[in-house]
Amino acid sequence: MVKIIFIILFIILGATFCTLNQQEISLSYFCGWQTRPFPLYLLILISLIAGMVVGFSTGWRKRRKLRTMARDLGEQIKALKADMEPQPSKGEPPEPSTKSSEAPKPPLA
Repeated sequence: MVKIIFIILFIILGATFCTLNQQEISLSYFCGWQTRPFPLYLLILISLIAGMVVGFSTGWRKRRKLRTMARDLGEQIKALKADMEPQPSKGEPPEPSTKSSEAPKPPLA
């Protein structure tokens, strides 16, 4: 219900903005190029929409990168937690470490 009220309010504000800015303008560019006359509110609304599109696309790319990074970090956390979980023992003694169990071989002369 609140969403509908905000939408109606936004439509009313947009309609009043358009009726209050009916002045005809034309834009001049380099080399004497000039646009046909058009209402001022069109320039303002088009600029606003273009800014929103650029801002949304920039923010979307950043959010996508952050989501990808968060997903990768979540997978790393799951893998580390799985490594930390104690292995179920079946009554067998743990195997000795292989690093120090082998005696160093004497060098050949």
